[in-house]
Amino acid sequence: MVVILNAILVSFLSVVVAKIQKNCVLELPTNGSRDVYCDVIPYKIDLNHTNGMTKLDISQNNLNGIYIFNDKNITLPTLDVSRNNILSPCHVAISNRVNVDSMILSFNKIYNFSMCSEIRNLTLSWNYIKSLNKTDMVNASSLQVLDLGNNYILWIENNTFVGMPDLQWLNLRGNALTRISEKTLPSTTLSYLDVSENYDLDSTTVFQPFENLIELNIAKNTKLAPVVLGSGPRLQSLDVSYTNLTEVPVTPAPLLGSLILCGNAIKTVNSGDLDGFPLLRLLNINANRIKIVEDDAFGRLDLLILLDLSNNLLETVPKSLPERLEKLNLEGNRIQNLGIEDFEGCKRLKILNVRKNNIQHIQDFTFASLLFLDTLDLSENPIKMITREMLAGPVKLRVLKLEKLIAPETPTFPFTDTRYLNRIQLAYSKHLAEILLNDSAVLSSMFQLEYLDLTECDIISLPNRLPYHMPKIKTLILNELKCIESWLRDWLCEIYASEDHHYKLSKSELRLRSYQLEKFKSPVENVQFRQDNGNIQQVFDAEYCATRTTIPTYQVTMTTTEQTAVFARLRAKDDHKNSQVIVKTTHPGMIVFVCIVLLLVLLASGTVWIGMRGRTLKMVHWRQNTAHVDYQSIEIKSLESLSHVERW
Repeated sequence: MVVILNAILVSFLSVVVAKIQKNCVLELPTNGSRDVYCDVIPYKIDLNHTNGMTKLDISQNNLNGIYIFNDKNITLPTLDVSRNNILSPCHVAISNRVNVDSMILSFNKIYNFSMCSEIRNLTLSWNYIKSLNKTDMVNASSLQVLDLGNNYILWIENNTFVGMPDLQWLNLRGNALTRISEKTLPSTTLSYLDVSENYDLDSTTVFQPFENLIELNIAKNTKLAPVVLGSGPRLQSLDVSYTNLTEVPVTPAPLLGSLILCGNAIKTVNSGDLDGFPLLRLLNINANRIKIVEDDAFGRLDLLILLDLSNNLLETVPKSLPERLEKLNLEGNRIQNLGIEDFEGCKRLKILNVRKNNIQHIQDFTFASLLFLDTLDLSENPIKMITREMLAGPVKLRVLKLEKLIAPETPTFPFTDTRYLNRIQLAYSKHLAEILLNDSAVLSSMFQLEYLDLTECDIISLPNRLPYHMPKIKTLILNELKCIESWLRDWLCEIYASEDHHYKLSKSELRLRSYQLEKFKSPVENVQFRQDNGNIQQVFDAEYCATRTTIPTYQVTMTTTEQTAVFARLRAKDDHKNSQVIVKTTHPGMIVFVCIVLLLVLLASGTVWIGMRGRTLKMVHWRQNTAHVDYQSIEIKSLESLSHVERW
């Protein structure tokens, strides 16, 4: 009783102190996380106890302003004040002893650019800035990175960036600019420039003066074509997608490694068009109108690793593909046949995608030379018959995608070399799925398989020896099972009840979609079904597994809202951490015991919480080192209104 009276007295005194306090100073705690209640803004944040902190996150707090201070000189690498109600960067006041490298002010209500602190990295994206003037940059001489993406910038005064000699990275993406030049942008210092998605940039824009650029993005400016890029002696990455280009741009850029030309109107790739980019490693010409690719158009790109020609009008695979090519995307073209000569030069090819073409025939041993092929996608093609000879050869294949294939004349499952195969996707391929599940010889060879997708394959039941055919299966995706067979229940019991702690599952679940309760008619009395909050639940009787498990209860949940069904199982010892098992072992007595202990601790400390109103600052992510706390990352969330301060 005495302890309670003392706690009430302390609380009363705290309320009195709070009412006469003019400012709320947030002193970051030295012994763990606690709530601090404030009623006055701007808030002051004391960083005196934050040695070594790398990030202070005070986003999403409805703040109008804040003051950060410290008694000693410290450096704060990152300050996140995004998603508040800040009207100006100057409303985030920082004392002279606190040096902030990077400040994030995205998603605020800033209408005018201004600087009151020396910061090297400033993010002001998703605000309401409409123009940039020389007077705005008075205190911005230290800026190296400036992100002004997705504002409403219509106009930039000439020589605005003259007083910023260190500015190297400038993002003006998603604004309303109509023209830029060497007078509006710092052409001599910039190494990264993004002016994409301005839409009204016209063809008078010239990028020729920007000779120090390493990365240039001018995508989604449909009025730019024809683009005048000039010489790019240092340019390494260029994105000219969705600019209405009708041909590959002629830009001498000897160091260019990435060229993105997707979403244009290019019809032909001629031999010699890409000779200006001898070091090109990534080429994306997706979603153009390419119908003709001259021989050796790509053959001179000796370092090319990724080539994306998807969503064009190609009727054949381009000739003379680079020898070092590792990823080739030909999805969404009009290719009708695949032959041995199509890929014989691509000895290092790892990923091949010919999905959604018009492929009707694949020559035998077409992929035999692709010894390093890891992923093959033949989905959505009108192939009538797939033989094992057609897919023979890629001995290291790990992912095979055969989705939406009717293939009615296919006699046997077309892939048998399964030493490395761990993922098969057969969604909407009913005939292939039926062949696979009825061929025990093929199933038994898939001892490395971890993922099998049988969505919309009309699978009624599963082979009862599936656990033995696929010992490493993790995920099996189905639409529905007409019944839950006894072997499946026994298998789940075996998995959950395993006494081998090296691979005992920690979480597993079976999710099925679009089920009606009456469909479930289990032949086993130990399996019960109930409907709870719209979800159908199948609860396995604990008594059935009691003889071989130490787990008292577990359940498998079937939700009606799931779009796919995932049957996760991790049987391999080395993969147990990635499994999905739901095991409920918490006893009500334990919960009561924990509550009583917490209550005793609260009473012993004399802490009584009353009249909680005002603002709450919640700090998470702390690290405690013996006698003090060194904060590596602090996140302050959920400020709510209180009328007084309570502090113990």
